[in-house]
Amino acid sequence: MFRSLAVTLIALMMMGALAMPVQADTTPVSGTLTGTTTLTPTGTLGVFDSSFTGSGVDSVSGPFTTTNMGTITFSSLTAFTSSGTFMDFLAGGTVFGTFSGSGTLTGVDTSTITVDTVTGGTGAFAGDTGKITVIGTNTPTDTPPFSGTYTGFIVTAPEPSSVALMLAGIGLLLVMRKRIGQRLPQAN
Repeated sequence: MFRSLAVTLIALMMMGALAMPVQADTTPVSGTLTGTTTLTPTGTLGVFDSSFTGSGVDSVSGPFTTTNMGTITFSSLTAFTSSGTFMDFLAGGTVFGTFSGSGTLTGVDTSTITVDTVTGGTGAFAGDTGKITVIGTNTPTDTPPFSGTYTGFIVTAPEPSSVALMLAGIGLLLVMRKRIGQRLPQAN
């Protein structure tokens, strides 16, 4: 009886450990980004729909292409805000999310844009989240070219297969424990 109680308690402790969240990894990322924005005036003065296409090189995942759709609103002749959605296409899948940011015109030919993003993903990036800050310049034309850099972090979701392997290992331990217990002589 003591042996079966001990096995039950050990099994409950192992199952309780499974209830704890699995640790996700945080990976720092950085890279370069270039592309072109197309601005389309809306019916509201100082508000434009924007469409960006470009490419870049990420420090972890390598080359990628990107698109984003959003709105740019000028609050004065030198300040604006932007927001929208983006999708980055990498070798292992896609990273997507929302962005919001602001910029100021710093001269006749350039502006500086800072954009914070929250991401998600598919493929190898399924369930990933993170925050990335993009800083760059563009030349005010009908289709402004953009060039910049980014830094931030990506939090990767734990792989479901890791949890499945852990459960299989615990099951194997319980089976082995039972077989060993059957081979041992019983004390009276």
